[in-house]
Amino acid sequence: MNRILWNKRGDDIDEIVLQDVRMVHVEQMDDRCWWIGIDLPDGGYWAGNFIADSRGRMRFNEQEGWGFQWDRDDAHDDGTAA
Repeated sequence: MNRILWNKRGDDIDEIVLQDVRMVHVEQMDDRCWWIGIDLPDGGYWAGNFIADSRGRMRFNEQEGWGFQWDRDDAHDDGTAA
């Protein structure tokens, strides 16, 4: 099951779970930003960013995705998270 859980929907991700991935690529973009790209076997793709502010607080957000849908898309802020 591919699922995403948001702390705040559309802004800050708590976790993602993807199964049957083809490739995972993680790259440090600068001192405060790391990028993650995930390719799925069916051609789907998802990308996100881990970004730290000047105090070291980390956020995780979605950059883009295409060719697949989340089986579960829940959020803490709207009461849908289990």
